[in-house]
Amino acid sequence: MDWLLFGAILSINLFIYHHWAYPKILQLYAKCKVRGKKNDTFKSRKYVSNDVDNELPIITIVMPVYNEAKYLGDKLTNLLMLDYPADKLHVVLGFDGCSDNSVQVAEQYLDQFELHNIHIELDVHEENHGKVYVINKLLRQYKAKSDILVLSDVSALISIDAMQIFAYRMAENDVGIVTGDYQLYEDGSKGETHYWKYQRNIRKAESVTGSIIGPPGALYAIKARLFEEIPFDTINDDFVFPMLLVSRGYRAVLDERISIIEMEATSESDDFSRRTRIGAGNVQQVLRLSSLLSSGHGLTGFNFFSGKFLRTLMPFNLLVLFVFTFFLTNSEYVIVANVAWFLCFSQCCLYGGSAVGLLFDIAPVRQPWASLYYIAVGYMASFYGGIRYIFGLERGAWVKINSEQDHGNDFQRKSVVIPKRISDMLISIVSLCIIAPFVPFIALVIKLNSKGPVFYRQLRVGEIRYEYVEVFMLIKFRTMVLESESKSGPVWAQEQDDRATSVGRFLRKTRIDELPQLVNVLLGDMAIVGPRPERPIFCGKLEEKIPYYLERTHGVRPGITGLAQISQGADTCIEDVQNKLYWDHTYALNLTSFSRWLKADTIIILKTFLTMVRSKGH
Repeated sequence: MDWLLFGAILSINLFIYHHWAYPKILQLYAKCKVRGKKNDTFKSRKYVSNDVDNELPIITIVMPVYNEAKYLGDKLTNLLMLDYPADKLHVVLGFDGCSDNSVQVAEQYLDQFELHNIHIELDVHEENHGKVYVINKLLRQYKAKSDILVLSDVSALISIDAMQIFAYRMAENDVGIVTGDYQLYEDGSKGETHYWKYQRNIRKAESVTGSIIGPPGALYAIKARLFEEIPFDTINDDFVFPMLLVSRGYRAVLDERISIIEMEATSESDDFSRRTRIGAGNVQQVLRLSSLLSSGHGLTGFNFFSGKFLRTLMPFNLLVLFVFTFFLTNSEYVIVANVAWFLCFSQCCLYGGSAVGLLFDIAPVRQPWASLYYIAVGYMASFYGGIRYIFGLERGAWVKINSEQDHGNDFQRKSVVIPKRISDMLISIVSLCIIAPFVPFIALVIKLNSKGPVFYRQLRVGEIRYEYVEVFMLIKFRTMVLESESKSGPVWAQEQDDRATSVGRFLRKTRIDELPQLVNVLLGDMAIVGPRPERPIFCGKLEEKIPYYLERTHGVRPGITGLAQISQGADTCIEDVQNKLYWDHTYALNLTSFSRWLKADTIIILKTFLTMVRSKGH
């Protein structure tokens, strides 16, 4: 019990230190540093050419573009207004497989850039390669032609003298990255507004004391000669690019005179997706930039540990705190037990209330509840994203979170998507615990019956998203003889399949062979209930012969069981698949309503259980 108490106290102290003590210490030290700061000699040119212009560095602004037609015109107009010598400024737009009219919007501005004598280049790719690919390519291409490379988002407007300030600050030898003061054009929720104010204050203090830990990706500049490529699978590229330079000893500074105004508002659902991805990126970047934790980086290392490292650790720290306080409620010490009951109850209310608010888009508007809600939901998203990265489920290619394109899973409500995923995980965990003692016996029988491995893995098509099609390795107990398709190739299953072993036929009839797929459910490849996951080799053929076949898993995870499986049985020919398509689309319609989904999944799971008991599987 003593170690539980120690762990709970440590978790609480880490939370307090990261959210309150560290910012206070940082800001207090920053105030002391500001007093001894040297005088600033920067003077704006105010659109008037002078002799100093000849000494200004060449700046190239690089902007990756992916379906940005809504804001691209405003951004290009903003760039035309920048106060910087035209012959020293280049603009490069990297279009990464845009499906909207972003390229056409940019082409309409070519004459205006030519009139202002500003060089602009449109680098158009028909296929989507990912944001990191575009950045690596363009920065590598312009590294030798530029003194300063500037990365900017299309949705962010910048102050007109930003390039001059970049040039001025880059003259400092120890400075390798410069950014500005990031602000939202439209305030979000009160919790989000309070959070960004909190983050701005930390960044300003970090800049004074050492280096800011991650500039806003909307706008930052680096010395061109310092550029080095990052791996293609990098998730938070706007953090990793500059922090690689920091790890080499250069400073990342924030200059408040540079204003960055974010025009693109983020909805609650989009914000959760964005923060999930950031959570995955946080785990990745802490692992890849672990050298910053070295004491040799001084205050920058201290900032990295106290800020980014602990922020990545915090969702897992809060989970540990919840578990420890839960067990401490049985402490023999009355005070400890009462405090543990209070903390445990408070956490249940906070996380449960936040989950309900997230499900039904009901966010509190009064402080401090708005901030607590924003923090709780943020850590839920970060935890989910971190787990996805640890299990290799997060992809590095960029996703336009707020795209106005028609996403395939827009028909699903959050009040269905999240409970469905939670129920999938709970059912999988409970079921795996129940069947775990029987797995050695099943494995032994399979091995004694025929040669070959116990488990059978096969590539299947998973959920189809707007951005990509997921494929995964499905896990089953082996039911066929070894190399059963070596001569025939991939073929449909048959009612009396002579390739199946005697044990395999029993496993199929009871559907025990599919129980290992519970692992796929936990990993996020599948759901308990959904359309049958098909083999890639059959998908192309079926799509040619059956209209709308691939749409059956558009925005829906395939399932271990499903409405089509319990209604018809195994697929033995194309006609069977065609008939099942009706059932798959019927099930998808149930995902538009919480009550309909709950009723449908309950009935399907019960019927599946009866099929197993009666040995009527195929």
